Amino acid sequence: MGEESDVELRNEETGINIPHPIQTIQVINGVIKVLYNYKRPVSYKDISTACSIHPFNVSQALSSASDIGLTRSPGRGLYTLTEEGKEYARLLQFGKEEEAKVLLKKIIVKNLKWTEILTFLNATRGQERNPLDLVMEVERISGKQWKPSMRSRIESGLISILEFAGFIVKQGSKIIPVGEPIDSATFSDVAMAVAMDTLANSRTSQAMTSKENKTGKGFAQLSSDIYIFQIKEDLDSIDFAESQFKSWIEFLKRKLQKEKQEAQQSEGVPNQ
Repeated sequence: MGEESDVELRNEETGINIPHPIQTIQVINGVIKVLYNYKRPVSYKDISTACSIHPFNVSQALSSASDIGLTRSPGRGLYTLTEEGKEYARLLQFGKEEEAKVLLKKIIVKNLKWTEILTFLNATRGQERNPLDLVMEVERISGKQWKPSMRSRIESGLISILEFAGFIVKQGSKIIPVGEPIDSATFSDVAMAVAMDTLANSRTSQAMTSKENKTGKGFAQLSSDIYIFQIKEDLDSIDFAESQFKSWIEFLKRKLQKEKQEAQQSEGVPNQ
């Protein structure tokens, strides 16, 4: 087809895990509303049949929705809504689009994947910018080198999401970041909350599978004197853990750097 597939996009990732949605919010919302009607995980082909959208576009929309935090994949090729995704879909189903926009903004703000994008918007708030400036930043941070056609698709997807959530307004061919700035302290608070939620979910999962954990069946473990990592041996679990570890490590680095700076300031030592 001459286009990079979702699998190719994810397999080539070498940089920071940053969203690069390739479907617009309008397509994402259409797919989300259909997914809401299912009480079990379903494949993109099931959704495609139900909403008359090409399977390729549905797959891209589900991947983009996952980047936002609306969907998750409990099994290879299957998708279901997150708890916040369910609430978002419910608002859309009842025609409450304005409330859905507010919720979408909250979901994005607390999603660590979007930190670098929101930082860019903070730094350019009130300025007219070419949307490709943001795409270039995403490409740089993620360690990619996309073709012009892929950049155009990511631009359409990313800008539509940010506009729908109220982070930007469009002025002709330009975008203008708007709204109240999100300071670094807010990002740290969000990161801490996400880290705590992840820890709580991990403990719940461990409690539910304690028998399997005790035997070590189906799990791989890496340990030393300063860490112990144990992960279920399947690709979806490994992909999920990889993203969580990256976010957690980045959060810990920022937290320790901030504590070090505050300690130096309180002792009258200039910042290094």
